[in-house]
Amino acid sequence: MKLEFFSDAEREAIRDRDRFAEITSFENQQTQDGGNVNSFTATNGLERQEEIRLQEVRVINDDGQEELRLVPFYTGSFTFPNPDGTFTTRRYYTDETGIHFEGDDLPVAPQAF
Repeated sequence: MKLEFFSDAEREAIRDRDRFAEITSFENQQTQDGGNVNSFTATNGLERQEEIRLQEVRVINDDGQEELRLVPFYTGSFTFPNPDGTFTTRRYYTDETGIHFEGDDLPVAPQAF
C-alpha cells in the first residue's frame, strides 16, 4: 500500500480543481434501437463515455412463466484524476451475470478451468 501525504495548500488546490470544474463537452443521443450513447468531459480531468443497448432476455415472470423482456445493457468507461496528478480509467460492462469493472490497477480474477 502506498501512503501519500499532502500539505494543506496541496489539498486546497485539489478541492478547488474539483469545486470549480466545468463541463467542456457533453453528448447524449438516443439510438434507433431505443438505446443511448452519452459522454462528457470536464476541466478537472473527469471523463465518461457510456453506451446503453437494449437486448431481449428470457426471464421467469411473477406467475412462473417464461417471457422475453427488453433489458438495458451498459458498456462504458470513466476517468478521474488522482491527487498525484495521474489519471485512473475504469471500464465497465453489464451482462446477464451483473456489472463488471476493469482497470489497469484492479486485480484480475484467475480464469476458471
